[in-house]
Amino acid sequence: MGDSWSGVRKRLEQDLLCDALKGRLKYFITKYNNAHDESGRVAIIVDGREIIQGDIFRYYKGYREVEKKIKSELGIPKRFWDGKRIVNDEVNREAEEYIDKIRLNEGIFDVWQFTDAVERFLNSNIKESLVSENPLVRLLAIVDRRVGKRTLEKLKDTVLQQPEWLQYFYRLRLQAESII
Repeated sequence: MGDSWSGVRKRLEQDLLCDALKGRLKYFITKYNNAHDESGRVAIIVDGREIIQGDIFRYYKGYREVEKKIKSELGIPKRFWDGKRIVNDEVNREAEEYIDKIRLNEGIFDVWQFTDAVERFLNSNIKESLVSENPLVRLLAIVDRRVGKRTLEKLKDTVLQQPEWLQYFYRLRLQAESII
């Protein structure tokens, strides 16, 4: 993201957030400068309560177990250096992207995944964002003011198809607009 977080947050919370949720939904990001890797934390807050959060520690907790299980099930060979290149790197990278998608659908993500989703959202049209493969992009889209009541009426039948954590935000918007 080229812009400052405060500028992006203002755009998300004031310019793009639907009127029914203004003042109720807030985005929070912090970076821990004294941490060895300058890790950070992201949270989405509704009515003063943290609904979902992401950070590197939560993201990597359990990651290795999931990675080991998935790679074993898919028969992915380990990476190794043959003196010229890393062998099996591409297939491992594809598996790791798949694991990231699984974790994201479980509501487990790191700050970089959220900022990446924000950037994708801000650079896509709203129709693309509503059907994005990335549930964080869909979250940003469902609370966007450009999504009107007719579109929300159509989307109310898709709530149960969303990851469990994302269903909260679909219901929040639908209730705020008196659709459900």
